[in-house]
This record gives sequence, C-alpha cells and structure tokens, in this order.
Amino acid sequence: MQTVIDVSRLRQNIRRIRARTRNEYCAVVKSDAYGHGIASACYIEPLVDCFMVATAQEAVELLSIVRKPVLTLGGDIAPYTRMYEPQIIPTVYDGAQLDAIVGAGYKRFSVEIDSGMNRLGADENKLCGIVEKCKELNVKPWSVYSHLYGGISSAGAQAAEFERLTANPLLQSKRHLYCSCALDLNGYNLFDMTRGGIAMYGYHSGTSVCMKTRAKIVALNYVAKGEHVGYGDYVLARDSLIATVRCGYADGLRRCDKQLYLKVRGVKCPIIGVPCMDLCMIDVTGLPCRVGEYAYLIADKDDAEYLAKCYGTIVYEVLTGFNGRAQRIYV
Repeated sequence: MQTVIDVSRLRQNIRRIRARTRNEYCAVVKSDAYGHGIASACYIEPLVDCFMVATAQEAVELLSIVRKPVLTLGGDIAPYTRMYEPQIIPTVYDGAQLDAIVGAGYKRFSVEIDSGMNRLGADENKLCGIVEKCKELNVKPWSVYSHLYGGISSAGAQAAEFERLTANPLLQSKRHLYCSCALDLNGYNLFDMTRGGIAMYGYHSGTSVCMKTRAKIVALNYVAKGEHVGYGDYVLARDSLIATVRCGYADGLRRCDKQLYLKVRGVKCPIIGVPCMDLCMIDVTGLPCRVGEYAYLIADKDDAEYLAKCYGTIVYEVLTGFNGRAQRIYV
C-alpha cells in the first residue's frame, strides 16, 4: 500500500485558506497529518506560523523535522512535567496544570476553554483560577482557544461565549476558535489564528485533495464461473479476470457489507469476496491491465467520501486508517 501526497496541492490549499481568513495559520498535523504522514510538515513549514498535534510524543517527533512552535492539545500533562522542550507549547485548563507546566520550565502555554463542547477545557470557574495563577506566577498564555462542536451550526453561539469568557485582557493572547469551517464564515470575527485541518488536505470546497492511496496488482487469474474467490463462500457468477491486489484490512481497507471498489486505469473495479489481511481481489474483466500496475482505493475526493459512506463513518476516520505498513511518497 502506498499513499502518494501531492505537496504542491497541499501548499496551494494553505495559500487559499490564508487568503480567505487573513490571520495567522496553525497547521494541524495530528494523527500522522490525517494519514498524510508527519513528514509532510517539513514541506509546508514556510507557509505556516505554527503546528498543532495531539500528544507530547507527536510533538517530539515533529520537532525532529521542523523548528516552528508546536502546540499540543489538552489532556495528560504528565509527559511535560518530565521533559522540557522550548518549542512545545502545552495546553492547560486549570490552575494546577498551569502550576505544574511552569514548574517544569515552560514559559509558553495555551489555555483551552470549554465554550460548549464539554470535552476538555476550562469552564468559567477554572478560568478564574487560571487568571489568578497567571498573576501569581507572572506569566501570560501564548494562545487561548476553544473547539466548535457543530461547525457552522454552532459557530455563532460558541463565538459569543468565547468572546465573553476571554474578556479578561490576560486571556486575549492569540485567540483561535475556528478550524476548517472558517472558510464558510462570512462577517465573523475570525480572531487571531485559524487552525487548518481537513480543509488543508483538500476536503473542503475550494481546496484540492492531495493524497491518493494505491496498491500494486500482484497477480492476474482467469477464474471460471462457479469457482470460489478468497475466504468464505463467494462464488463467481461468470467467467472473470480476477486481479489480486497487495492491500488488505491491515492496510486500512476495512471489511463491510457494502460493495467496495478499486480503480484501475480510471475504471471502478468491484472487490470480489472479502478483503484479506494483506490482499484483496477485484474483478478486472475486460480491462487490459497487467501485474505491477496500481489499483487505487482513493484517487479523488469522491472515492474517500464513498468509503466513508460504506463504512458508516466520516472521511477523517478513513484517512487516518492508512497507517502502519503504508509507504508514503511525496511528489
């Protein structure tokens, strides 16, 4: 399995987002850059102001290839109390966490506010504690942010709550609330920074998909009507040319009860039977294909969205599922 990332499209997506938002830009590269590979960060560093990841481990890995600040999302602060890296900007959401972070040597930190999602973040009472702790320690947040739970549908109410909760001058440092949905907001205060996630990778109108997922055809077999293909009891209804492809559920091609396909030479070829751990079989009857050429699981946005629909999930989950053995190629 290979994921092929078009770096020029990735860069162009960032330019388009920045032209629309006209504020600072934070590139979200958590979960291996949404399946595009953490190495993609080095290709876009000149175009961004900072990066965001989910964990301390991701931050340390990222800082092996970039030099700009790396924000980490909230949660477990224990790793930061055991190490100090000046380019990492941890998140806190109560006074005790802030005390621990500053005690570990961190001069820069972010404050996450709960504006309605009720997942992580400081409520109004905890914010008061953070403000008092900032005064006590003589520190100020590097950034203050929150998350939208409903995209555009909740943007208005949450923006008003975010404004209210950050009224204190100590909480007005580099505020950021919006991610990819910022591209759809007209007349809104977009605050100081935008976090670019799924739109940066091409899954938003006005941006271009920059990753294709493919695997090689490793065998071609003429199989007679009535013969079995793969595990289980699948039987061919006609004489067929069956291509075996080096891609299975261990690579991110999940089993499901919907008809999946791979594209060969632009033609949708149905998967026959069920995907194996390392392989799958597709019907290429009538196609002049050969061993060694590629079959595409994702060639464009429609393919990814179709997979998400078949899996009963969202594109984010599909993209982050191609990990482990996937070879990433940047072009």
